Amino acid sequence: MSTSKLDPAPEANAPPLEAASEDLAALAWLHESERDVNTLGRLHAGGFPDGLTLARPDMQAITDMEQALAVIRQVGAEERAALQDDLDADFAGIYLTHALRASPCESVWLDEENLMMQGPSFAVRDCYRRHGLSVANWRHIADDHLANELAFVAYLLAKGHGGEARRFIDEHLMQWLPRFAGRVTERASTRFYAALAGLTLQVVESLQQRLQASG
Repeated sequence: MSTSKLDPAPEANAPPLEAASEDLAALAWLHESERDVNTLGRLHAGGFPDGLTLARPDMQAITDMEQALAVIRQVGAEERAALQDDLDADFAGIYLTHALRASPCESVWLDEENLMMQGPSFAVRDCYRRHGLSVANWRHIADDHLANELAFVAYLLAKGHGGEARRFIDEHLMQWLPRFAGRVTERASTRFYAALAGLTLQVVESLQQRLQASG
C-alpha cells in the first residue's frame, strides 16, 4: 500500500480511478512520516496540491495547503532550521506523543476506552487480509493508522475495486476522520499540518461522493 508497507504491484490497464488512487497515496505518504522543508518545497514546485484530481477549485483546503506550502518553499535559509523544528514538533504532537489528543488511529476514536489496537484495528486488519495484504511494521504504524487506511483505499482504487473502496470509506475512514481532521485543524501549531488534515478530509469526502454517484 504505502511506504508504511502494504505494497501491491500495480495492474496494467489501470481503471479510471487510477488518478484518484494517486491522490490517496500522496496523502498517505504525507501522514506516514516527517517530511523535511526541502521535500515539501519540491512537492509544491511539482504542482501539489493543485494536481490532485479529487480537488475542486472551491475547496478551502486546497487554498490553505497552497498557502502553507508557498510559505515553506519561500522561507529563507536562515529560517529553515527553526521551521523544520516547528514541523517536527507538530508531527510528533499529532502522530507520536498524542500531545494534541488527535490520534491518527481509528481504534482510539471508536473504542469505548479510547485505546489503540482494539476491535476497530483488527477489523481493518481483516480487510487487508482479504486482499492478501498486511502491515509489516504494525507495531510502529498500526493497521488502522491514517496512512495505512488511505493507502489501502489507494490500492482498492488502483485495482478497480470502487465498491469496496466506498464500503471501507463508509465503514472505517469516515467514522473517525472528520473528528481527527477537526481537532488537528484547531490545535496544530503549523499551517502545514492544519492544512494537511483539512485537505485529507475534503479529498476523502470528494471521493466518497464520487463513488456514491457511480453506484
